[in-house]
Amino acid sequence: MKLRSFRILGCVVGLILALAPSAWADQQRIAPGGSLSLSGTSGGAVNSQDCGFIAQTPNHVIEITEDLPYWRIMVTTSGSPTLLIDGPTGRYCVLPEGSANSGILQYSGYGTQGNYNIYIGDRQQNQSPYRLSISDQK
Repeated sequence: MKLRSFRILGCVVGLILALAPSAWADQQRIAPGGSLSLSGTSGGAVNSQDCGFIAQTPNHVIEITEDLPYWRIMVTTSGSPTLLIDGPTGRYCVLPEGSANSGILQYSGYGTQGNYNIYIGDRQQNQSPYRLSISDQK
């Protein structure tokens, strides 16, 4: 009977891990008039194929509680940063403009209500500390 209980528990834990890869990500909420300032370490071992090397799970999961007519995500870091945003309206990759490596990435536009997985990657598979700011101010 104990063996059967362990098998069931193992299956349940496996299912939870498979279905909720963002469960270990930093989860935050933003609403109109709000802002966030977050930090972490960029990069990871997973080759995203088009947006550098990212972590296995998102660095942050941002829930927009109400549509935002405008929102801006800014990342400041060293290295060769990338910003991958996977949300209800699609998947977006932001790379530094031109050949310059300024360490600043920015995304802006309309923010549809829902959850957004945010990955701060690196094109060279390095890891660097970063600062992420999100605001609905232009």
